[in-house]
Amino acid sequence: MPFANWSEFEAVVVTRAHRVEGKLRLPPETATAAYLNLENKAFLPLEDVRVYPGGFRRGGEAILEAGFLAVAKRQLLWLAGGRPMQPPAGIVVRRRAAIFFADNVLVGEVETLKSLDLPAFFSRAGAFVTLFAAGVYPLPGFGEGRAPEARFDFLTVHLGGIEGVLELERADAHPRWGGLY
Repeated sequence: MPFANWSEFEAVVVTRAHRVEGKLRLPPETATAAYLNLENKAFLPLEDVRVYPGGFRRGGEAILEAGFLAVAKRQLLWLAGGRPMQPPAGIVVRRRAAIFFADNVLVGEVETLKSLDLPAFFSRAGAFVTLFAAGVYPLPGFGEGRAPEARFDFLTVHLGGIEGVLELERADAHPRWGGLY
C-alpha cells in the first residue's frame, strides 16, 4: 500500500470561497510546502472532508461532507496543517512579513538565507512557502491595533493567490504597522 508510511494531519485549507477541513497525508519527512511545490501534482488530496462557505471565516453549516476531495492547488490561498519547512540550521534567518489577500492578512515570519532580503526571497521562492508564528488579521482594519482572529505555529501560503507582501522590518518606523505581531 503506497500510503502505509505516510503521516496523517488535520488540515484547514482556505480558498477564496471555501474553508475545507479534513485530513492531509504527507510522505515521510516531507514538508507541506515541499509537497505542494511538486510540479506534477495539480491537486491536494484530502480525506474525511467538510466544506464550508465563507473562506477562512467559515460561514454556517457544512455545504458538503465527503470521504475524499481533491482541491485544485491553484485555488488554495493558504492552509494550516502538515509539517513546516526545515531549512539547514545556521544559514537562515527569520524575517517578519505581512502577506495580503482580498479579505485578510497573514502576519508572521519566513525563513530566508542570511544573504537574501525579503524581496529577493520572494522573487526566488516556490509557489508555496511556510509562514511561521502566523496570525490571521481581518482586512480592512489591519494595522489598527486589532488582535489576530487566529494564531498558528505555521501556515503554508500559496504565493500565486496573494495580492502583496509588506516587509515588517522596513515598516516598523510607521506607527500603523510597527506594533503588529
